[in-house]
Amino acid sequence: MLTAQILEAFSQRISWSTMRVILKICDLPVRRGWEQTIQKLTDEESVRDDISDKIEQLKKCYDNHLLVNDKALKIYQLERKNIDKLIAAFKKYKPENTAFHQTYPFPLSDDNLKEVDFSQKLVEIRDTKDSLVAIFCTKRLFIERSQIDTEELNEDTRKDLAGYDKIIGVKEHYRQFFDVVVLSKQRNNIEVRVDITGSLSSEDKSKAFFQTIQQFNNLSENIAIVKTPLQESINFFPLIDNLYESDEGKVVELAFITDEGSTKSEKMRKGSVDLRTETYHYAGKQAVEHITSYRLAISWNIKICQRINSQPELLLPGRAQILSNQTQYLDEVYILNCSSLDDYEFVVEKIFDYLE
Repeated sequence: MLTAQILEAFSQRISWSTMRVILKICDLPVRRGWEQTIQKLTDEESVRDDISDKIEQLKKCYDNHLLVNDKALKIYQLERKNIDKLIAAFKKYKPENTAFHQTYPFPLSDDNLKEVDFSQKLVEIRDTKDSLVAIFCTKRLFIERSQIDTEELNEDTRKDLAGYDKIIGVKEHYRQFFDVVVLSKQRNNIEVRVDITGSLSSEDKSKAFFQTIQQFNNLSENIAIVKTPLQESINFFPLIDNLYESDEGKVVELAFITDEGSTKSEKMRKGSVDLRTETYHYAGKQAVEHITSYRLAISWNIKICQRINSQPELLLPGRAQILSNQTQYLDEVYILNCSSLDDYEFVVEKIFDYLE
């Protein structure tokens, strides 16, 4: 059934808390967890005629969410005439049929994914009011780490592991990723959004960016005769201080050094307290007078409608080593926990506002 297929696809890509928001937006019933909700909705789909429009809205939310689920973002500047040339060429271009099209926009089954090679494939071109979007699918090896409950192991194994406080299992498997290139019709830039669902390693993120950028540049040269459009990426580093000194959102993570060379890292994940005003941080900053920040995460509480709020987050993942460079440069950010296109665009607007 379509409902189960949509929810199963969603479950591979987002947290349950974000899914709850999407279901409420679609005015669909929410139960405790994925399994109970899937069962409830599939049961209602089979007996209710009036639910079909809501399921169609849920399908549209899924289609849009492929563009804005947890993404690592780079932004490239380009002359307007070249962006317009690329848009005109890609609007006429029809992607070749690939194995991914068997189930697209839903992911391939694990068995079918095993038969696919690791090359990246263009699967869709969307022409919207504000942008032209190229969507690529890729098979990547995903390494999943999770804590093992020793109570589920046999007695002899538990005895062998008795001296360990925590047992971590590592599982390698293939996953399908949806990477996106967005050509703006308003600004003179192109966004490269790499799918980081499930928290990819830094090395895998770098490989994904390289693959997507190379693929788009090759296509651009072939179909639009625009050579290497993705060259000059924006430096996001100034955003760290600009957002910290602003009254925007809620700072939930901050890493910095003091003038005495002490390195600090703080997180505030629960409740509504902003790190900037949290007692310990505020008192410490007053004592040293000045801090130099290199990593920051900020979230916003966006009211969608009565009793429905979303909490998109922007992470600027700088490292202390950046501060020792002659020029502080950070070319990628992460946009997380978006429940809709509006959430994502809200964060991108904040990026441009505070870079300016």
